[in-house]
Amino acid sequence: MPVNDFSGEYRFTLDAKKRINIPSGIRKMLPPESEGSLVFTRGFEGCVYVFPNDEWKRLTHKLNSLDSFNVKVRDFIRMFVGPAYKTVMDGQGRVLLPDYILEMASIKKDILLLGSLNKWELWNPEVLDKYIKDNSPSLESLAQEINFSAIFNSNE
Repeated sequence: MPVNDFSGEYRFTLDAKKRINIPSGIRKMLPPESEGSLVFTRGFEGCVYVFPNDEWKRLTHKLNSLDSFNVKVRDFIRMFVGPAYKTVMDGQGRVLLPDYILEMASIKKDILLLGSLNKWELWNPEVLDKYIKDNSPSLESLAQEINFSAIFNSNE
């Protein structure tokens, strides 16, 4: 099973037809299994998550194993999977985004695409800046609060 490793920060703008042009650097990161398909859905903290289709399939397969008799599980799936928008990039790497996806991230024109390991986060740069200013502790304090021992002491 391939593991995606998306990183980097890309800034661009929405065009007049509400399309984004996925930068070539990102297109090169897409695994062949994604077949140029991307899935956009509601993320956390005011962004939209962008998954290559192969990663989305892995994730939804795992979500499908959750207890559907649990109301919290059903609510999460409604809010996360329900609004998902799957699209295929055109020959120039563009994708048309519907209004509801743009509204989830408060995107009007400027866009920040931030690598986040198995996905990207699509942000209005001003929203991300405000979130970081208002909510984010320092990298050092986060590192102290998160137990990384399982990662760094692993034999993989």
